Amino acid sequence: MNKKRFIKVKWILLFILFFSLSFPLYAQIIEGRVTTKLESLPIDKQQKMADFAEKVTHYINSNTRNDNTWNTEVFVDMELILQDISSGAEEKYDAEILIHNNYDIQFFDRRWRFAYQSGDILTYNENVLDSFTSLIEFYLNLILGGEYDKWGTLAGTLYYEKARNIAEQSKFGLARYQDGWDQRLELVNYLLSDRHKPFREMVDYYFYGLSFVKEDNEKARKHISTAIKMLDKILANDPDNEYAKTFLKAHHIELVEIYRRAINKEPVRTLLVIDPDNETIYRELLEN
Repeated sequence: MNKKRFIKVKWILLFILFFSLSFPLYAQIIEGRVTTKLESLPIDKQQKMADFAEKVTHYINSNTRNDNTWNTEVFVDMELILQDISSGAEEKYDAEILIHNNYDIQFFDRRWRFAYQSGDILTYNENVLDSFTSLIEFYLNLILGGEYDKWGTLAGTLYYEKARNIAEQSKFGLARYQDGWDQRLELVNYLLSDRHKPFREMVDYYFYGLSFVKEDNEKARKHISTAIKMLDKILANDPDNEYAKTFLKAHHIELVEIYRRAINKEPVRTLLVIDPDNETIYRELLEN
C-alpha cells in the first residue's frame, strides 16, 4: 500500500471511530412475552384474536425505544384479559393488564378500553396517540424507568417523563378511550415526586452494592447496608409504602444470602424489624 493510500485509509478509519464514539448506539433492550386470556370473548372473537398475543409480542420486541447505555436486556411479561364491548362494525374491548419484570417491578391496570380491528398491524409512533399502543408504551416506560434507576442515580427519569407525557396527552386526546388516564397520570407523577425519590435513590445503592457481590463482599455489604438504612427510614415515614414492601418481598432471600457469612449482622436486625413478613428467615440467620 503506498503512503498516500495508507493516509486515506487511516483518515477513513478515524472518521468511522469518531462517529461511533460521538453518537449513542441505539439498540432494542426489551425482551417481551405476552399472553392473552380470551375465554370471555364470543367464539368468533376468540378465533379472530387467537394470534393477538403474538402480534403484541412482535410489536414490543421489534421497536427500538431507547439507547442501551448499559448494554443490558429488560425482560417484560405481560398478561392481557379481554372483554368484548364491540358495537356494530367497530371492534372494541375492555381489558385488564398485568405487566412485570419477573423480579421486583409490577403494575396492574383494570381500567382500559381500546379499539382494535382484527387484522390491524400494530405500529409504533411516539408522536401518535392510540387507545392500545399508548397504554402499552406508558407501562413499558414505567418498567424502563424502574430498571434504569438500578443503573444510576435517578437514571430512569427520562422514561418516567416519557410515560408522563403519554398520560398527559391521553387524558385529553383519546376521547372515548380516556378512561383511567387520570389515575395513570397520578401514578407517574408520584413516581417522579420528591416523596418517591428516597426509594429510587435506595434502589441505586442496593444494585450498586449487588454488582460487587462476586468480587468484593465487604464492598457489596457496605452499599447494601446503606440501602437497608434508607429502607428503614422510608418505612418509618410511611409504614404502608407499597414499593418498599414489594422490594423486600422480591429481595429478602437475596439479602439473607449476602449476610449469611457476614460478621456484622446489624443490617439483618434492621430487616427483622422492617420486614415482619419474613421474620422467621431473618431470625434463623441471626441465631445460627
